[in-house]
Amino acid sequence: MIENRKEEHVRIAENENVSTNHNFWDDIDVIHQAIPEMNFDSIDTSAKFIGHKINHPMIISSMTGGTELAKKINYNLAAAAEKFGIPMGVGSMRAAVEKRELGGTFSVILERKVPVRIANIGAPQLIKQEKPAFTDRDIEYVMNLIEAHYLIVHFNFLQEMVQPEGDRNAKGILKRLSEIASSYPVIAKETGNGFSREAALELKDAGVKAIDVGGLGGTSFAAIEYFRAKKAGDSEKMASGLSFWNWGVPSPASLKYCDVGIPVIGSGGLRNGLDLAKALIMGASVGGFARTLLKSADTSQADIENEISQILRDLKIAMFLTGKSSVQEMRQVKHIIREPLKSWVEAYE
Repeated sequence: MIENRKEEHVRIAENENVSTNHNFWDDIDVIHQAIPEMNFDSIDTSAKFIGHKINHPMIISSMTGGTELAKKINYNLAAAAEKFGIPMGVGSMRAAVEKRELGGTFSVILERKVPVRIANIGAPQLIKQEKPAFTDRDIEYVMNLIEAHYLIVHFNFLQEMVQPEGDRNAKGILKRLSEIASSYPVIAKETGNGFSREAALELKDAGVKAIDVGGLGGTSFAAIEYFRAKKAGDSEKMASGLSFWNWGVPSPASLKYCDVGIPVIGSGGLRNGLDLAKALIMGASVGGFARTLLKSADTSQADIENEISQILRDLKIAMFLTGKSSVQEMRQVKHIIREPLKSWVEAYE
């Protein structure tokens, strides 16, 4: 069942309109600097990703795994991660824990020299649901499967609420997260609905190494589950998918909320190099791309490499046109925030 669900997610994300109604990166206008006083070719896009130096402030966010389709996608993504010297996360590894024969759809990334590999499990699996919670041995297995440098624990409770087979229990997750974070370098990630300031402070107290905001503005998993429910003829889940299609904290606002003293990854709705530049301006250490890369990765290695090359070129253009020669300087870029994002950003000021 998991294998079928994973392939359904990929195909729906590729072929249906599952974006939120508004992309909040469009509410940020960057002040143009007409006299950059620098050489474009001297711009340094290297960045720090937690404890690693990487070539560009970009990561390939967690997308898929658990199906033969995912194996091809993950291989092409890994080839691109190797070429550009950027981190890569894999999709939820629950499938590999429950069916060890699916492990190869994740470990395929070891066939390429990915500089930073990120394993991935769901927060709901940290505690008992209808199925037992993941054990320490399960977590060690997923880390070893891809020789991971970091472990993503993804928070996807909206998706769980609107899918037929969703997990319903969240009690005790922070305690278990804290236990895991004492043994592994954990990145907490939302999956399209963002983190509030309160959640960010709780995650910091739990000992996570970084927060990936995964905010509102890109793919809506409520929308994906709406299309799954439509196919299954489940009118109740269809209604919930529609109701919560645009639920969450916008990605740029969540970056501000999560500025609590640990690295923050900007993700959720990034489409191009300009959006990546805006994420850096709003405080991200790096930006995470997912659905933007999915079709290219499903097509060919050359296509995904061309797409990432264009993203990075546009990032450098944005840096040039704002007069900034390093990623660290991007936080100083003058910009204007318009509504509706403005009210979100000001909510905690």
